[in-house]
Amino acid sequence: MTTTTTTAPARLNAEWLKVSAIILTTFVVCWTIVVWYWNTTEHNPGTRDLVLALVILPAGLLLAFWGGRKVLAARVALPAASASKPASSAPANASMTAPVLAIVATALRSPHGASADELASAIADNDARADLDKELVDDNGFPVMTARTDNALHEALQDEIAEWLSGQGMRLHLSDEQWRALILATNVAGELASLASGNLMPAEGKPPLLQLKLLLPQDWSVELQRAATMWLKHTVSQYGWPEASIAVPDATAQDMHTTPAATLSQLMSTPSTHSAPTVAIVIACASLIGQESIDRLAANSSLFTSSQSRGQIPGEGAAGLLLTDLQQAQACGSGFALLGPVDERRRDTSADDTKRVDATMLLDMAEQACKASAIDASQVAMVVADTVHRPNRVLELMGLGAPALPQVDAADDIVRIGLGLGSCGAVPFITALALAQHYALERGAPVFCIGNEDPFLRSVTLVRPPA
Repeated sequence: MTTTTTTAPARLNAEWLKVSAIILTTFVVCWTIVVWYWNTTEHNPGTRDLVLALVILPAGLLLAFWGGRKVLAARVALPAASASKPASSAPANASMTAPVLAIVATALRSPHGASADELASAIADNDARADLDKELVDDNGFPVMTARTDNALHEALQDEIAEWLSGQGMRLHLSDEQWRALILATNVAGELASLASGNLMPAEGKPPLLQLKLLLPQDWSVELQRAATMWLKHTVSQYGWPEASIAVPDATAQDMHTTPAATLSQLMSTPSTHSAPTVAIVIACASLIGQESIDRLAANSSLFTSSQSRGQIPGEGAAGLLLTDLQQAQACGSGFALLGPVDERRRDTSADDTKRVDATMLLDMAEQACKASAIDASQVAMVVADTVHRPNRVLELMGLGAPALPQVDAADDIVRIGLGLGSCGAVPFITALALAQHYALERGAPVFCIGNEDPFLRSVTLVRPPA
């Protein structure tokens, strides 16, 4: 009797908090979009417009959301109840029909955590958000909103990098932002290299070829990309992996617009054998924390301000994945999660130029990802995305959750990494993959990883625990 009277109110309060959060978010998003539209079109709304846009529209969306969720949940539950075999009774090797990689380890240097565990804790406490910067200002002298990390300054390491590059005949001038990104990437590279040597280095014989894939800022020159690549290769070799067994792309031939999805798909398409297993480190780094970057964004009207709510929030960070094939992952004995396949598609128009929110592409990609991985969508426990703050991106992401994944709670199970990282190239998507691995192992269930912050590109993949 005592247990009943104490737990029921707690559950009721928790449910009311979730419902209140959904209602509040819907109204705020609707109001933001409507007010922005009125300001853009210089429309002076009347009483009828105010009632329709600020009350009836969000209320209608909420009714449609809950009504549609109940209908879809019923449709999903009906065939599941009548099926003769559960989804988990599929053949053990069915999920291996599509190419996959094993995420053996991850490493992060983000504004709200130096590991996936730390970042997940900050997200759970609602602390992983951008804030007003104490040093950087806009054209009017006001502080700008940024996502800054405390790990990007290391004078001794900066001197070491400069001295090594000079010794290699590479005397380059790096801006503050470039130094910050390279220092963050160096920390991630060292951590993953140590884990690679400890977990994937064979006890005897020649080690396999380690592929070092770098997602460097697209605005870096070829010379700077080459210098950063050689330094990070040197960094990895300092932790035990022979430099002759580390493969890096030629910076002169490297596509400066390579995406994370394309990089991962390329690794998956490379056949692995017992004599030549797949071992790879993928690292993304970037920093827009510097007055130079702030001024550039402001000049292009791309900086987030009180009058430019659709602008970018400058951020920074580095994120990396240690990947291998399934056979190697099983042999190393450490915890790992399966990644793949990775689907990437391109929109016909920029999401920045359209007012209509359409989640059709994400819905189709999510459905195809489940089919390729031979799992049912009802098994997916979470969604982790690189989405930041722009309303159309948020609504697009939420459009994936409600129709396709009725079991996923919009408040607790859909995580937007970009809120705490800001805009920093490929870093948010790789961070989302690292966090998806954390959640997949923690919950013992598949997790969707979504990329929809880019104006044109959409990426979807599944991260799941091994069967």
